[in-house]
Amino acid sequence: MDVPEKNKFDATELVNLENELRSRAKQQEALAQLGERALAEPDLERLLNDAVSTVALTLAVDFVKILELLPGEGALVLRAGFGWKAGLTGTTLTTAVANSFASFALGSAAPVMIADFGRETRFEVPQYVKDHNCSSGMTANIAGRDGRAYGILGVCTAGKRHFSTQETAFLAAAGNLLAGAIQRRQLEQRHELMIRDMRHRSGNLFSQLLALFSQTARTSKSIADLTSKYQARVLAMANAHRLITEGGWKSIPIMELIYVVLGPYLDRASLNGPNIDLEPDPVFNLSAALHELAANAIKHGSLSRPKGQLDLRWTVNRTQRGMTLMLDWVEKNGPPARRPRRTGFGTRLIDLVIKRQLNGEVTRTFSGKGLTVKLQVPLTHERWPTPLVAEASRDSAGSAAPPAGGGLPHGTQAP
Repeated sequence: MDVPEKNKFDATELVNLENELRSRAKQQEALAQLGERALAEPDLERLLNDAVSTVALTLAVDFVKILELLPGEGALVLRAGFGWKAGLTGTTLTTAVANSFASFALGSAAPVMIADFGRETRFEVPQYVKDHNCSSGMTANIAGRDGRAYGILGVCTAGKRHFSTQETAFLAAAGNLLAGAIQRRQLEQRHELMIRDMRHRSGNLFSQLLALFSQTARTSKSIADLTSKYQARVLAMANAHRLITEGGWKSIPIMELIYVVLGPYLDRASLNGPNIDLEPDPVFNLSAALHELAANAIKHGSLSRPKGQLDLRWTVNRTQRGMTLMLDWVEKNGPPARRPRRTGFGTRLIDLVIKRQLNGEVTRTFSGKGLTVKLQVPLTHERWPTPLVAEASRDSAGSAAPPAGGGLPHGTQAP
């Protein structure tokens, strides 16, 4: 006996509904398990590897990737992958240049769907996708801290495939889950860095105090003069430590930061730049970097010599990464600067806080004239004081104006 057409339709619809419910239950279970691992797994690499395997099995795709956006140059490295050729993990696969797949994906607020890579016209298909004969795919962004993207979570299939709305939602949810886990790890690393940094500072504190006493004694005319100068410089050093440990999460003007960090040596420093306000992250990390540069200059650089000088100048320019602080640390009249045979903790700390924490750049130049360090720090949430805005308007109109907001005129020696 033939089954009525209506009953056939009802049966097919019921089967499709049951399949969709099973699929959604599978995806929810996968997200729940991945969330548990994200809370319990201390190793980020292992978590990312678990994530790509979970996504691959849940969505039944051939390839899964987690691309991390490296600071500065816009390159993306494969941090974890499923299905890709051996040896690709840990290597740079693409860049976020204009018209690139990565740039298109990172610039999209919603997941990106690719029905057919061979017919794609919105962007240039990267070579690694072509090498693996990917036909269809989709991506979701992994958010980073302060609005900066961490990278991309993406999937590809060898055959043509249309991804459903619920599959797209699953990939976006997995990306959000990873974003939360990564940001948690970064905060934990920052806390560990703070503890290690304070241990490092405590270990150097007595040697710094002795060096400061010796240098102050050489330039003092009497015991009373020595006492006055030394007390002032020790107090400035204590204020620098207090700023970093207690006031590091408040927005402060950059001149206040520099005055506190370089307090004992302001009479030997030339400062030149606008007095911009810095948000919490730049305050803490830049203070740590400046402290390490100052400590090195006191021990080995220009500030270790009686006639040594420090030239510190900075500007703020709009770049592709937004408003960016460009700071030059130039040591003069000190011993020749030689590249060290091994990288010390201070150098590693500067690279970590500037490159990794602030998404900036560090360039060092060693020469017979002394050490020169260039720091580039993107100011994600820069806040310009009102006087500086007015000054910028006057300058653009062609009229000269003295620095506002506490900045020093060009060439002015710090008090």
